Amino acid sequence: MNNVISSFAIHTLGCKVNLYESNLIRNDLLSQGFNEVDFNGYSDLYIINTCSVTSTADSKSRNIISRAKRNNPNSIVIVMGCFSQVSKEECAKLNVDIVIGNKYKNDVLSLIDEFLKNKKQVVKVDNLLIEKEFEESSISSFKSNTRAFIKIQDGCNYMCSYCIIPFSRGRQRSKPLEKIINEIKNLISENYKEIVLTGVNTAGYLDKQGNNFYSLLKEINNIKGNFRIRISSIEPFQISDEIIDLVSTNKNRFCQHWHLCLQSASDNVLEKMNRKYTFEEFLNIINKIKSRSEYATFTTDYIVGFPLETEDDHIKSLNNIQKILFLDMHIFPYSERKGTAASKLTKIDPKIISRRFKEVEEVRKDMNKKVLEKYIDKTLEVLFETNQAGYWKGHSSEYIEVIVKNDDNLKNKLLNIKIRSIRFNTLIGEIV
Repeated sequence: MNNVISSFAIHTLGCKVNLYESNLIRNDLLSQGFNEVDFNGYSDLYIINTCSVTSTADSKSRNIISRAKRNNPNSIVIVMGCFSQVSKEECAKLNVDIVIGNKYKNDVLSLIDEFLKNKKQVVKVDNLLIEKEFEESSISSFKSNTRAFIKIQDGCNYMCSYCIIPFSRGRQRSKPLEKIINEIKNLISENYKEIVLTGVNTAGYLDKQGNNFYSLLKEINNIKGNFRIRISSIEPFQISDEIIDLVSTNKNRFCQHWHLCLQSASDNVLEKMNRKYTFEEFLNIINKIKSRSEYATFTTDYIVGFPLETEDDHIKSLNNIQKILFLDMHIFPYSERKGTAASKLTKIDPKIISRRFKEVEEVRKDMNKKVLEKYIDKTLEVLFETNQAGYWKGHSSEYIEVIVKNDDNLKNKLLNIKIRSIRFNTLIGEIV
C-alpha cells in the first residue's frame, strides 16, 4: 500500500465522538508509516468524517468532500460518519472512492487495500438500528498532547422528535468498564492531564456487566495520578443525586463544568420535542449542582424555531434560561431532518426564526458576561495548551478560557491561576 499512498489528511466535522474516531484512524495510519499533511494541501489520501445533525452540517460535509478531489484529483477519498450513514447513495455519487457510515472506521486500512486491489468504489454502510455490539477501540495518543478523549458509549435509545442520531448512530452500546479504566491508566502514563469522557449519550453508559455511569465515575475516582476528568454533553434526566455528589465533592478529579442539553425552556415545546423533563425539573438539577459546587458552570444546546413554537413559548423560554445563567449556549436554528417526527409538523417562517435566534444570542452574551464576572479575584485550576507571543492559553476546570503572560513553558501544566480581569469572553490571570 505504501508504494501507492505515502500521505494522508483527515477533516473531522461534528462531535467529540467523531474527533475520537478520527484520531483512532490517524494513529493507525501513522503506525503504518504514512505521513500526515494539512487537509487543505496535496495528499494521496483524504478522509472526511462527516456530521449530519443539521442541514448546515450536511452542506459542510458536501463542500469538504468536493474540496478533497480539487486538492488532488488522483487521490483516494474516504467518506465516513453520520452524513454517509444516512445518505450513502448521495455520498456514493460525489466522486469518492470509499463510503462507510459509523461502522468499519476501525477497518480503514483493509478497505484501502480492497479498493486498490479491485479499483472499484467500496460502499459499506450497515443498518445500525440492529447493531448490538460496541465497536472496540483504544487510543494512547492524541494530536493535541494535552487533552485526551475516550469514547465510552455509542448510540441513543431516545427518539427526540427532531433528531436523526438514533438512525445515524444506532441504539445504545457501551464499552466494558474495565477497558475504559485501562485506557485511562494508559493515557495517564503518557502524561495526559485531562481526559474527556465522550459518547452519543454519555450518561446513559451501561455495559453488559450492568455497570452504569455512576459506577464508572466511582472507579475513575479511585485511580491515582495527577489528572482530571471532563464529562462531555449529557442528558439532564440521567443525572442522579449520587452523580452530582460524586462530581461536586471531588473537584480535583472531576471538572466543575456541566454541559446539559436543554434544547428549549418552554414545557410546551419540550413536550413536542419528546424530551424527558420539564423546565422546572431541569432547573432543580441545576440548583442541586449549584448548592454543592458554587462556582460550577453550565453550557447547553438550544434549538430556536422548533415547529409550532409560539411567540409565547419563545418569550417564556428566553426568561427561563436567564434563571440558569449559562456560561455558553450552542444555539441552532431548527433544521428539518427527513424521517423524524418533527419533519411532519408545521414549520415556522425563517424570518421569525432568524429574529428569535438574534434575541437568544443577545441573552447568551449577557449571561456569559455575568458568569465571567463572578471569577474576578478567584483562583482557578487551568490546563495550559497553546502559546502565542508569550501569552499562554488554557481552560479552567469550569471550561473557561484563561490567558496568562509567562516566558516559561506552561504546555500541559495544571496550574492555579488568580483571575484579574476579563477580555471579551476570556479571563486574564497570573500564576499563584
